[in-house]
Amino acid sequence: MWCGRAVRGCAHVLRKRLLACLLLLFAGSLCTVGIISSGYSNARVRRQALPRKFARLPREYQMESQIVEMQTHLKFLESLYRAREEDIMTLQNKVASYNISHTALADTKSATLAPEVTALLKNLSDSMASRGVNAKELTLMKTTFVYQLLPHLMKDPNSLKPAFHMKADRGLARFVIGIPTVRRDKESYLMITLKHLIEGMREEDQKDSVIIIFVGETDLLFVIDIAKQIEAKYPKHVKNGMIEVLSPSASYYPNFDSVPLTLGDSAKRVKWRTKQNLDALYLMAYGQTKGTYYLMIEDDIIAKKRFMQEIKQFTASISVSVPNWFFLEFCSVGGIGKLFKSSDLVHFITYVQLFYYNMPIDWLLESYLADRVCTIDKTSNACGKNKMQVRPKYKSSLFEHIGLYSSLKGKIQKVKDPKFGALPNHFGHKNPPLERLFCDIEAHAEHSLERAYNGETFFWGITPKKGSVAEFWFDRPVNLARYTFRSGNVQHVNDKFKDTVVEILPENTRNFIKIDEFDEFGLADGLLKREIGPIEAIRLRVNKTGSHWAILSEIDLKTFDQMVEE
Repeated sequence: MWCGRAVRGCAHVLRKRLLACLLLLFAGSLCTVGIISSGYSNARVRRQALPRKFARLPREYQMESQIVEMQTHLKFLESLYRAREEDIMTLQNKVASYNISHTALADTKSATLAPEVTALLKNLSDSMASRGVNAKELTLMKTTFVYQLLPHLMKDPNSLKPAFHMKADRGLARFVIGIPTVRRDKESYLMITLKHLIEGMREEDQKDSVIIIFVGETDLLFVIDIAKQIEAKYPKHVKNGMIEVLSPSASYYPNFDSVPLTLGDSAKRVKWRTKQNLDALYLMAYGQTKGTYYLMIEDDIIAKKRFMQEIKQFTASISVSVPNWFFLEFCSVGGIGKLFKSSDLVHFITYVQLFYYNMPIDWLLESYLADRVCTIDKTSNACGKNKMQVRPKYKSSLFEHIGLYSSLKGKIQKVKDPKFGALPNHFGHKNPPLERLFCDIEAHAEHSLERAYNGETFFWGITPKKGSVAEFWFDRPVNLARYTFRSGNVQHVNDKFKDTVVEILPENTRNFIKIDEFDEFGLADGLLKREIGPIEAIRLRVNKTGSHWAILSEIDLKTFDQMVEE
């Protein structure tokens, strides 16, 4: 009983202190707003005496922007206060659920009932109806919706605890920039992105901003390596808290093989976009507590110089004319350059929790927007107009997507920016020596299979036909550990091997066995078990005549000895 009273007492004191802080903050805000409003009124009086062309003074506009900015920040602080209230409610619910001081709880419940209800209950003391308001009988409502929507999190009490978090104490910021990143197939663009972001911000912009890099990997060595690179390149920004690096626990992710397939997508694509949504969810949930505004970008972009000044100016301007905007769009590509009010972001976070495996994050954003402002006919012109009213777009894009290789392994996307030089059309490797090579697919010009195997160029085959093969016979049986066959390249994205399988011929056997097939992106790669033993050959076999030529831009065969050396 004493423990229950102590916990309730602490909770009550904490709630009173939080309420008092909020009231003081609100009172201070009202005083400031009152002073600004007074200046605003005086400006209006002075304006009446001026010619019409001076009817709207820049100072008046600045005052309006400041008022809106203060209101937005106050909403953000209120959202933080509500979060602390939820903590108190959780503590009180735990007290009740452990049956601490039932009598005291029942007395408290009775004291809050209206006199006529209490009188009625006296005549229903032995009935089932009386239990409807009996505190001893009530079942507490569950408020931990995150565990209901993501039940795999309940398998580990530390599932929502970061496995790694490099940060300094910076306090609340005005702008939070969230960057999710993962291990990419060929090349990382994260440091290029960071360089453009930091160079695009003035010193005063850096002081009221924080960049949160979310590393969506469970390999802690990889995460630490990224953190070390960032700290070595930007020690001042890490030390003053402008840059944070965050990575989740392995138990935050579900078994992706159990995720249902949707939208007619392959299992590979569904797993990729589901994990991408969970990464975005974690980053948004943390980031929205760190500052007034949250900017969503990706790890393979470049930013326009002085981008933050333009964001601030547009946000101030649009917040006066369209105060109820949901997000501002500073880039039309996917989930890049979307700015949210942190106080509103929690609603979208809940929406992502509901549908994280249904569709990609940018589609979820469009769907949420339609559910928010459209009627049931979400394809109407009125729906489009309604969406545009709450998602104002900036006059030009402040961010450009530069990634050649998507985080979805095998997917190639064209890059427009010429500043990054010539893009590679093939990748050469040192492969095991061959006794012979056989290919009945006609090669175009000098793009032979032999030269591709030696890493000199890419193989370019003229319209592979059903039954065509490309065979690689080793000069001696090799213990193959890993294989990669990448088709297509940045100049000829559609020239891929389709309906094609990978087969091996183990030593002392007579028949090839299938181990893999090219996926929708024209990629076949994987690992072989040691138990298979040495193999004499590996080959590609076409099962259906294609409509395009086919390119092999990468052939990479690694033995177990080579893997150890790496």
